[in-house]
Amino acid sequence: MKKPEPPSDQAIAQLLERFNCPTPFAAARAVLMGSIASPVLDLSPVAAVEMLWDGVLPVFESAGDAQALFDPLIGGLWNRLATHQNSRHPFRLVRVPFAITPLGLQSLALMRQQEIAGFVDGLFGKEAQLHLPEKAHQSLQTLSDAYAMFSGAVELLADDTKPTTKQSLLEFSRHAQQMTAISEAHINKVIQACKRARAHHAEPMAMTPMDKDAFFGEPDEPFATSPLSQRLTRQGVTVQVEIYEDGQGKWILEVVDQEDASHVWSEHFVTDREALAAAIQALENEPLEFAANPVRSHDVH
Repeated sequence: MKKPEPPSDQAIAQLLERFNCPTPFAAARAVLMGSIASPVLDLSPVAAVEMLWDGVLPVFESAGDAQALFDPLIGGLWNRLATHQNSRHPFRLVRVPFAITPLGLQSLALMRQQEIAGFVDGLFGKEAQLHLPEKAHQSLQTLSDAYAMFSGAVELLADDTKPTTKQSLLEFSRHAQQMTAISEAHINKVIQACKRARAHHAEPMAMTPMDKDAFFGEPDEPFATSPLSQRLTRQGVTVQVEIYEDGQGKWILEVVDQEDASHVWSEHFVTDREALAAAIQALENEPLEFAANPVRSHDVH
């Protein structure tokens, strides 16, 4: 007998809506993926599903209702997501069409923010800290930066007092696509590093545990800004250089160009002077990259 087809993403989304799930489908999918990758060995599929309802499952009118929920989520979606532990079948964030408008891009940024948060929630389960493989630890630090960037974008795009232009929205759209690819790459690095560790491979472990609260940070405590942040002109091109702490003892470099597009270096610098030197070098070597031109794929260093 031919096995029934697994439920589609659309069917799962409708199922979550039917049972009044407070977690959107994209985030729910990421929670389950984080749970599958988690080094917390006693984290069961049922416990992961409970997380989608903030730890309290809906009240079922019958055993059939419970089966109608768990069979598609665990027998379908969970098993389908588990295949992403194969490095040849990497996990991808949800792709949906979006309008190049403040509202459309805000929706995109919010979905990415929720997906990253969901993956981390699933990975940690009920744990406040995890001792992770070094590669997973480093990738989570990068994901923390991506989460902060998408969170900031949600707030900025929701602010009606901040003017936007078609060009700035296009620039943000490109930047969001770049950050999506970066986020996916590091989620998959976490998945693979944890998979190797669970299989007892010789995986170097991080020296310190990863703290879940530190990942999300405190929104009312902004990163300290370096006094070396400044407007900088080289070869007739003027940019705003922003250098600020990453919360881990290093410095983030951001250069805002003539079109108000943000160029953020993926490398974090040991000192703020090194960050400023990198900005000066980039501006001297490639001034046209920061002039009135679209952001290109290598603008995020």
